[in-house]
Amino acid sequence: MFFHHTICLLMVLPALLHTQSFYNFRDGFLDRKGELESMELAFVAETATTRTFDFRLTSTADDSLSGRIRMPKGAGPFPAALMCVGLETGKEVIEMIEGQDSVFLMAADYPFEGEWNFRGWAAVGTTFGLRSAGYRTVPLLLNCLDWLFDQSIVDEKDVTVVAVSFGAFTGVPAAVLDERIKQLVVVQAGGNLAGVIAHNSERWGVAMPGWLAGWLGGGILAAFEPTKYIRHLAPRKLLMINGEGDTFFPRTSAETLFNTAYEPKEIIWHTSKHVMPGEKELIRELTNIVVERIYE
Repeated sequence: MFFHHTICLLMVLPALLHTQSFYNFRDGFLDRKGELESMELAFVAETATTRTFDFRLTSTADDSLSGRIRMPKGAGPFPAALMCVGLETGKEVIEMIEGQDSVFLMAADYPFEGEWNFRGWAAVGTTFGLRSAGYRTVPLLLNCLDWLFDQSIVDEKDVTVVAVSFGAFTGVPAAVLDERIKQLVVVQAGGNLAGVIAHNSERWGVAMPGWLAGWLGGGILAAFEPTKYIRHLAPRKLLMINGEGDTFFPRTSAETLFNTAYEPKEIIWHTSKHVMPGEKELIRELTNIVVERIYE
């Protein structure tokens, strides 16, 4: 009986969530956001031009987020970027960005709890774990942006969100919901979550047909579907950088997100495959393409 009810829930929940609109999810995230309660900084390193700190942000919604910031020395104001870079890279991306010492950088670690395991039926539990982490992360990223905009050395007219890989599923909603953001950069990611999951399901070893895995996973994660948000980004700019050899986010995924967005928008095709957490040279190369593009 318990198994029967569980299967029914798994079939009904995605169907309900697939039908939810941008406005339903926006209101849900804003209700969860709370206010910035505290921001603790711990010194990490210093150069002639920058200082680096680890941070722990706490909100009045009884939640917290950790990460790293690198701030330029001087009075400013300086342009700023919030980096949303996948599950396993997180704050480490700060150390990979070179030659942009006049940009205030902030990167968060994702509060994902559990094992990254999509083999067999473990995929269902992992997907619900991602959903739980996402519901925490989007409001906390909005708290991060509140803190950034409150810093006197940050140019409030030049704050960018950079969403890389799976970071797009929380970075895109956060960027769209905070209308103070100047522009959104999406790197090696795209739209149509159901299609992305279906495309990868066999490689991940999911214990169900690809079409079913996509429909089920896309429903569970519907609140983070980038195409639900991207129409609401304009008139702010969208810049996309995608790999021609990307095996995780196929070309159709990138084109779906790009085609759904309104102008102004631009897409750049890079010769790389999909960047993995351990490929620091490729992460560094892509990251620096981004910062050079948006900061000349």
